Amino acid sequence: MKKLVGLGLILTVAAGSAMLPLWLPTTDAQASSFSSTPAQFQLVARTLPDSATAVTGQPVLAGQAGRVHEVYIQEGQRVKQGQLLLKLLERLPSVQQQQLQARLHRQQRTLAALQQQPAAAAELATAWQQLEDTRTRLAQCVPMLSFVYVTAPAAGIIRQPSATLGDQLTAYSVVALLAPELPADTTLLLTSVE
Repeated sequence: MKKLVGLGLILTVAAGSAMLPLWLPTTDAQASSFSSTPAQFQLVARTLPDSATAVTGQPVLAGQAGRVHEVYIQEGQRVKQGQLLLKLLERLPSVQQQQLQARLHRQQRTLAALQQQPAAAAELATAWQQLEDTRTRLAQCVPMLSFVYVTAPAAGIIRQPSATLGDQLTAYSVVALLAPELPADTTLLLTSVE
């Protein structure tokens, strides 16, 4: 197996070095020698459509808010529809946080009602203390973490990826541009003139 790989490498280098003069720009003396010998190869100019030269494409939106945890794309990479582009870390309120948040809202309504009435100072102080205790407990709660994935909306080529590790994204943040894939080129690069 190693001999086959070595032989393949040698053949590739030999073919590349034989083709190198054809890729180099020609001088006037070389151009006249090409036209005098009909069996020489000539380069065929390959032209790309105008849309391929400009960096345009469909913006890929994050879709959900979160902090970038992993990036799976890079400039010029071909992607398929549904392929994973980014992994976002999303903070979700835990059950305890949701319960404390509901308690906080109830206590705020109770405090507002007590302030509207001529209530005793002791009741008002107790309501304030309960409200502060709930705020302290809410600040100490640890949120749940969840992963959200950003996928390619269509097949194409990634252009100008803008999301980097640690970025905080919103649902409308553009993470990259997705340029359409060019059709397969079937043009011969070298032709024989006889």
